[in-house]
Amino acid sequence: MKVKVDLFSGFLGAGKTMLIKKLIGEELKNDKIAIIENEFGEIGIDSSFLKTTKIDVKEINAGCICCSVYGDFTDGIREVIEKYNPERIIIEPSGVAKLSEILSVFKEPTLKDKVTINMIMTVIDVTKYDMYVMNFDEFYKNQIINAKTIILSRTQNVSKDHVVQVVNKIKELNKNANIITTPWDDLNSKDIIEIAEGDAQKQLIAKVNLLKDNSLRVAIKSTTSKSTVDTFKTIGIETPKIYSKSTLEAILTKLNDKNVYGTVLRAKGIIESSSSKWLEFDYVPGEFDIRNSSPDYSGRVCVIGNGLNSTEIKKLFDI
Repeated sequence: MKVKVDLFSGFLGAGKTMLIKKLIGEELKNDKIAIIENEFGEIGIDSSFLKTTKIDVKEINAGCICCSVYGDFTDGIREVIEKYNPERIIIEPSGVAKLSEILSVFKEPTLKDKVTINMIMTVIDVTKYDMYVMNFDEFYKNQIINAKTIILSRTQNVSKDHVVQVVNKIKELNKNANIITTPWDDLNSKDIIEIAEGDAQKQLIAKVNLLKDNSLRVAIKSTTSKSTVDTFKTIGIETPKIYSKSTLEAILTKLNDKNVYGTVLRAKGIIESSSSKWLEFDYVPGEFDIRNSSPDYSGRVCVIGNGLNSTEIKKLFDI
């Protein structure tokens, strides 16, 4: 069986080590894990923490693993596998590493049959995004472009509008990545891992479970022809925006307007509301339900129907 490899990139101080500790301490503590760190010779995972887990550390003290010690890094991975036989290898590279070059290492013939790339996560300090783009443009953007999951740290320290602005900038570079905007303390490590190991759009649809919903089938049967059933469309939206309950009610009421939005047969989602509360909603033509919910990694909405106007629907949710 191949060894899972999880990559945690991000600039110095973004919170990579803190995130790794959280995931291991809460969800991965019973896995056999090897951690490879390369923070210019400094090990960020403290020894007292290591003593409480089944973890071995391979330190590489020769600069950036993605360039000057490319060969040493490859050898280090093989050594870890042969010596420790881990179930999972967590790699925390230098903050100025190019994620694309790290990933290329695992295409080497000596490694590609031994490992499988699992989580590819970039941690971004939302308070320093613009500064790092300005000063470390190539390296910083490379970490964003090549990530499967992007997790924003310190979102609790800035306004929601600031978070939205950063998310929009990230999406210009990587529109396919999962983007976790909810503060880590509000999320379970299990949820973070499921997000990072999965596909954003597939998870969005699976979360709302529209295609298996009996109410959707009833709506299709009663409002559409067979030819329409074969061509219904799904729109997935992720947003860190905050919506009041009254705003959400107004949005769902407007979805009934077929002339503007198309025939919306079903909508479902979870969004952040005021006072750090979360709301989950269900919509079918002519009626909807809104209820309290636990936090998710970001607000998520899924709309399904026929002849949907994606532009207007996203504008309705102010995306």
